[in-house]
Amino acid sequence: MQRDTITLTRQTLGQWSSFIGAAGLLLGILGLIWQGGLTPVIGAALLIGAGGMALWALLAPQDFAGFFSGRQARYSTTAVLASLLMIGIVGLAYIILQRAVLTLDMTAGQRFTLSAETEAILARVTRPIRITGFYTPSALRLRQVDDAFFRLYEVATNGLITREYIDPDENPALRDAFGVTEDGAVYVSYLNPDGTAALNTIARVPRGTSQERDMTGAIARLLFAGTLTVYFETSHSALAWDDVGQQGLSGINNGMRENGLITATLRLADLAQSGGSIPRDAAAVILARPTTDLSDAEINVLDEYLKRGGGLLILADAIFNPNAFLRRDGAFSRYLWDHYGLRALDAVVVEPNPAYSVRTSLDILSAAVFTDTDLGARLGAEDARTLFSLARGLEVNESPPAGAINGRVIMSSPESYGEIDLQTLAQTNTYSFDPNTDLIGPLTTVAWAANESTGARIVLVGDADFVTNGQITTGGNGILFTDSISWLTRFGERISFAPQAFSSGLPLIFVDAATLDVIAFVTIILMPGLTLTAGLVVWTRRRRRA
Repeated sequence: MQRDTITLTRQTLGQWSSFIGAAGLLLGILGLIWQGGLTPVIGAALLIGAGGMALWALLAPQDFAGFFSGRQARYSTTAVLASLLMIGIVGLAYIILQRAVLTLDMTAGQRFTLSAETEAILARVTRPIRITGFYTPSALRLRQVDDAFFRLYEVATNGLITREYIDPDENPALRDAFGVTEDGAVYVSYLNPDGTAALNTIARVPRGTSQERDMTGAIARLLFAGTLTVYFETSHSALAWDDVGQQGLSGINNGMRENGLITATLRLADLAQSGGSIPRDAAAVILARPTTDLSDAEINVLDEYLKRGGGLLILADAIFNPNAFLRRDGAFSRYLWDHYGLRALDAVVVEPNPAYSVRTSLDILSAAVFTDTDLGARLGAEDARTLFSLARGLEVNESPPAGAINGRVIMSSPESYGEIDLQTLAQTNTYSFDPNTDLIGPLTTVAWAANESTGARIVLVGDADFVTNGQITTGGNGILFTDSISWLTRFGERISFAPQAFSSGLPLIFVDAATLDVIAFVTIILMPGLTLTAGLVVWTRRRRRA
């Protein structure tokens, strides 16, 4: 039986060198574009490509020159190189499209498009902002889903907002600089001139039930950072803003700073004595359980501030001395009643219903919440009930003074009552309902007031313990404080979201990067590669028969 023989000529070797060289150059160039730099593998591919092309020119100079000069060249060479060129064009297009920020919402109601509220916030972006996500390999799927959402922000700002993803295990220094504590943590920040994240501008993106609200809220905090200042009044032995103990306020102070607010202190007594006024940059002033009543001069300082449209958060507490803060007949209590229709009662709320109390009947949970305002909108859920200790009842004038409006936020249950005998309560820690003297519930524990002409806003809470470090993380305590500050400073008006009916199913399908790579491999490598291989097999068999 006669065996087929293969004759290798310079022309044949040159042709094969052209195939290998073109394939090496193609892979090297695509690799450079994909990786954005030279790697050993890419370098090897480029060297093989250059060597193959050099051998082609050396072994088959006429075929080489004919291909580039447009003159007659071997048809098989032209066909193979044209196929490789087509693969390169398709591969380059895939890389460009894969990296491009292209989005298309094909739902009838445009339910997967950024809301008008978000677009209004993003219209204020004038400096480059970076979305930085920290994902370990185990959170790759989460990163891919997040990235599909983050791209919407890059599109909406024409690239002013960009994305970067970091493995916290491979970059522990940057992880610690951002304060990362969980896999999948996301932050927004401004950029330094060198393109790195400005660490002093970092705003964390919480992971709540509304991804758009959380992301846009973080961007809004970044935009408004340094523009709103909240002052703690400290001249009446109030709770300390820098105290890290259980009865301190360092938690809410640090929380406001982390959210872009500036915090500082002021002393009403000093301002009243010097004839000064509350600083013009004050977006809100916190009276955190002063122990003594305010003087007329101090009240005048606050009145002048409120007439400028200021915001006042008043945290009262149970009173056990004649000159206690906000006694019903005290000077500041009369001012609030005469101007805003609010005042605190000289009574402690007792909650005998175990469904609305913990530990004792003096540790009360919110029983009724008025959700018709921004102050109570998020407090209606079962897990968002507030916890107050030794809370004072409040009175709201149903017919407020001219120009003022007011309302309730939280009330106790109908079974509750207001204990009037505070002396016995203080001395013996005992209490009992006296129908002849005690106040019949339900009683208001949180109320608000505003002046429509001046823009002044007030939130009055019959307890101060709920914001201390020991209780701020309980139930809805943090929500009540946060939303009170947001309402007083009008931060909530700078970013507000209309209700949106986002589906909880999967009508929007995210195709992850791994799937895209498989699709790309099949369409631009495997299928053309099989075609080329088949062609080479046919060509080889024909040469054997020739």
